[in-house]
Amino acid sequence: MTERLWEIYEQLCQVEMRDFDEFVRRLRNREFGEFPRSDVVAFLREIEANMLNNIHTKAMEHQRYAEMADQVSEETHLLFDELIEDIERS
Repeated sequence: MTERLWEIYEQLCQVEMRDFDEFVRRLRNREFGEFPRSDVVAFLREIEANMLNNIHTKAMEHQRYAEMADQVSEETHLLFDELIEDIERS
């Protein structure tokens, strides 16, 4: 099931260049159909891991990014925790 979520995410966010917030809003509104909550949570954790990996990669590429990496990582983690809490409550 998470494969279908990846397809939707890639089409909307990477091909159509829509905001991640729009993707999450539409996902919560069930515009893409019904998905088990556990699949949505697993998918969001995968996206979070990818983002954190990208932050780490950028930090290794340039000192300026390295200076911001901890703060941006923490903000990203908190954002995903909030998204997942919202999904689990709905």
